[in-house]
Formats: sequence, C-alpha cells, structure tokens
Amino acid sequence: MKLPKIPPRIKVKNKTVYEVVWVDEFTAPDTLGECRFDVRQIALKIGQSDKQEFKSLIHELLHSICEERGIEISHRAIYQLEEALFYILFHNDWGKR
Repeated sequence: MKLPKIPPRIKVKNKTVYEVVWVDEFTAPDTLGECRFDVRQIALKIGQSDKQEFKSLIHELLHSICEERGIEISHRAIYQLEEALFYILFHNDWGKR
C-alpha cells in the first residue's frame, strides 16, 4: 500500500495551520521530526523512508494537537498513539501516495 502524500500545510484546529517543512538534519542526530509551536511548523528530516516519514508526521501532529488543545500526555503516550494511528491508516488503505 502506498501512503498518502504529505501536504505542505495541515489544519489542526479552526484557524490553526501548521506548515510542513523538510530539513537536512536536527541538532540531535537521531531526531526525525520536530514540532515548532512558536512558528506553527512541523519539520521532517529529509531521507526517511515513506513509512518512517509518515510515522514522524503523525508523531509531530499529535504534539501539535496537544499544544493547540491544551492536552497534557506523556511522550510515551504520543509514541503509543503514533503506532496505533499509523497501523489503522496503513492497514486500512487510507490514502495513496
């Protein structure tokens, strides 16, 4: 199955849009994505597989949702939700790339 194409902008709440940008690297070498709340950006590392890139996007979107909605959950819970959402989307053919 092919994954959905990642749009350049994602609306996460009424009148709240995050721009998706790709970067060569982050300060921490193992970082694959970053949610930049102050400028409403989701940064993704260039060179990931389609699957990992989509998982990174889901992960950072969860961070943006929590920030914009005032939801406090642990980073461990973010990882668990990322895995669950990716599984649902991937295994039910939602979207094509």
